[in-house]
Amino acid sequence: MQPCGTFNRTYAQDMAIIRTGTQWAILAVFLVALFTLPLYLPGQYVYLTIYIGVGIIAVQGLNILTGYCGQISIAQSGFMAVGAFGSALITSRLNIPFWFAVPLSGVLAGVVGLLFGIPSLRIKGFYLALATLAAQFIITFAIIHFFNGDTGVQVSAPRLGPVVFSTDRSFFYIVVPTAVLFTFLAKNIVRTRMGRAFIAIRDNDIAAEAMGINIFRYKLLAFFIGCFFAGIAGSLWAAYIGLASVDHYSLLDSVWLLAMMVVGGMGSVSGAVFGVVFIRVIEYLTQLVAPYIAALVPALSFNVLSALEVLVFSLILMLFLIFEPRGLAHRWEMFKTSYRLHPWAR
Repeated sequence: MQPCGTFNRTYAQDMAIIRTGTQWAILAVFLVALFTLPLYLPGQYVYLTIYIGVGIIAVQGLNILTGYCGQISIAQSGFMAVGAFGSALITSRLNIPFWFAVPLSGVLAGVVGLLFGIPSLRIKGFYLALATLAAQFIITFAIIHFFNGDTGVQVSAPRLGPVVFSTDRSFFYIVVPTAVLFTFLAKNIVRTRMGRAFIAIRDNDIAAEAMGINIFRYKLLAFFIGCFFAGIAGSLWAAYIGLASVDHYSLLDSVWLLAMMVVGGMGSVSGAVFGVVFIRVIEYLTQLVAPYIAALVPALSFNVLSALEVLVFSLILMLFLIFEPRGLAHRWEMFKTSYRLHPWAR
């Protein structure tokens, strides 16, 4: 829906993501503000922004796979581990620069995702979720036993000529532009013929097949794209913390990535961003509050942080499932509709 008084006169205008001069101005101001954050934000908030950026890349991939194609996955963190260790081994053993290792690790994670996506031809729903759950454990087992995943693999800081990206403020300019690029890429993927095929399979795979859609091909393609995004996110996170370890890519992380997509709104590119930002900020606030709770109630001081995070996240997810199952993206669409219908909005 367009703002009042704004009309599309060409097909290109109708298909454009940014349609009006006001939207272009808002986007320009947002990007300028975003890329200047390291200049005035304290270090812990720069870290939080990097943390959010990595999460956005992973959840955008999961959103394409689950939100748009309807293939439930509880192994997104496992595929992030594939990208992390792939990037670490490519740079350390093959001496390939970080800038080439990152896309290669994404492709590697995508290929591994294809292997675990094969069962999607015969199973779906709860059964597919169990198959991807098995993938999480298989990947973790393989990494631990064949690639020293328990002790981890050291990852050197990325270099670009004389510039070494070894600080939060410098690494910000790797992660955040990548997150913006992959968000734009996800937005365009779902607008293509492939994206429409994903939606058709999600809504009714039998009807989609009757219309001539090769559901097996598109399901595998969705697994490849979703895992490719995860591999990129995992390799960036490993490079940022300087270590690839399976401890950073657990089953619980996969569950919370899925929860971020649900909170933000399944089947919405903007919802993936909203969900990650919302959950990561709540996580950060929980870490700030936990010491005060431990001081007030000494009996709860043991592992209060981990317990409080699980409690808060579970409560948030439950409330969203009950009161707003379509996520924050739905509320955002309601606000935009009200704004665009002004002055006749009700």
